[in-house]
Amino acid sequence: MRLADLLARDDLRLTPVTGHEGLDREIRRAYPTDLPDPRRYLRSGDLVLTSGVWYGEPSDCERFADALWASDAAGLVVGLIVLGELPDALVKACERRRLPLLLAAPDQSFGAITEAVTADGFAAEQRRAERVRAQTLLDVLGQIPPGEVSAHLRLLGADPGLPTAAVVVSLTGPGAHDLPEMLHEGLTRKGRHLIVGGTPGEAVALVNGRASRKSLADELRALAAERPGLRIAAGISEMAASVSQLGEALETARRGMESARGGAGPVSIMSVADIDSFDLLLATLPAGVRRSFRDHLLGPVEEYDARHGSELLRTLDIFLETCGSWQRTADELYVHVNTLRYRMQRIEELTGRRMSSMRDRTDLYLALRSGQVARYDASS
Repeated sequence: MRLADLLARDDLRLTPVTGHEGLDREIRRAYPTDLPDPRRYLRSGDLVLTSGVWYGEPSDCERFADALWASDAAGLVVGLIVLGELPDALVKACERRRLPLLLAAPDQSFGAITEAVTADGFAAEQRRAERVRAQTLLDVLGQIPPGEVSAHLRLLGADPGLPTAAVVVSLTGPGAHDLPEMLHEGLTRKGRHLIVGGTPGEAVALVNGRASRKSLADELRALAAERPGLRIAAGISEMAASVSQLGEALETARRGMESARGGAGPVSIMSVADIDSFDLLLATLPAGVRRSFRDHLLGPVEEYDARHGSELLRTLDIFLETCGSWQRTADELYVHVNTLRYRMQRIEELTGRRMSSMRDRTDLYLALRSGQVARYDASS
C-alpha cells in the first residue's frame, strides 16, 4: 500500500501537510508510538502514528523527525487529541527531511489506519504467494496435458470452462515499478479472474472470463496514461476457448510483445488481428522456427561467403529488393551484369532454388528477413 492509497480512502479522513513528493512510497507496516526517539523499534517503510505525548518544546520535534528519517520511515501520521494543534516545528522538521506528514481527523482512531495497512499487507502477501503458483503454471504451459492445465487453473481460482486470453507486457521508464502488481490492479474487473506472473520489467497475465482483445488493449492504455513517462509494449492473444490452446496463445502474445517493442508512442500493442505485413507475421513465429528456416535455405550461401570472402548473400538481398532487376542490382554492386549472372547462378546451385520462380524468390526473401527479425530479438 502507498501513502497515496491511504489518502484516497474517504473513510480514513487523512490530510497531507508536507512531503507530497513522497506519497508514492510503499508502506510496510503501521507502527503507533509516543516514544520521543523510537528509532530502535522502527523499520524501513514504517508508517509512524503518534499522538504527540513526547512533545514538550520545539526541539523535541527535531529529535522525533530525525529518528524517523534515520529509520527510513515511509511517513508520519499525527493525531491532535493530545496536542490540540499541529506544532509548526514538527511541520518544518518533516519538510527539511522530505518526510511525508499526514494529519488525522480529530475523531479518527489510529486503529482504523492500522487495520487498513495490515489488511492491505495481508492481501499483498496473498497475491505474492498466488504469483508464485501462477508462475509455476506459466513456466509449463504448452508442455503439460490439458487436464493438468485445468487443474492448475482451478487451484488458482480460474474456470477452465471460460475463454482465456494471454497478455505479455514489457515496461520501461523511470522509477521502480512492480509490473505484475500493476497488471493485477489495472486489469482486475468483475466477471474475470487474473493469473499474473513475471518480473518487474516483463509480466504475463492470463485473463480468464469476461474480456476481449479490444477491452484489454484499452485497459493497458489507461494503465500507461496513469503513469506518465512509462512505456508499455504488449502482445495480446485472441480469446482461447479451450485450455489446450493456452500454450499457443501465450506464445502468440509473447511474439506480439516482441514486435510491439519496435512501435512508437508510450503504448504499443500487437495482436494476431494487427498483423498486416510479412515482417509482423514472421515476428509471431518462435525464434527457433525462423532460425531453422533461414539456415535451411541460406546456410550454404553463408558458408560459401565465409570460405571465399564473397558477397553472395548481399547480392541476393539487393537482387530481390530491386524486384529482380539485373541492371539495377549490378549498378548498386558496382559489378558487370555478367558477374552478377555468375553470382546468381552460384546462389541457385547452393540453394536449389530458381530466380525464375516467384515461389522460390519468395522463400529466399522470407529467409533473408527471418534473419533480420532474429537479430532484432537478440538486441531486445
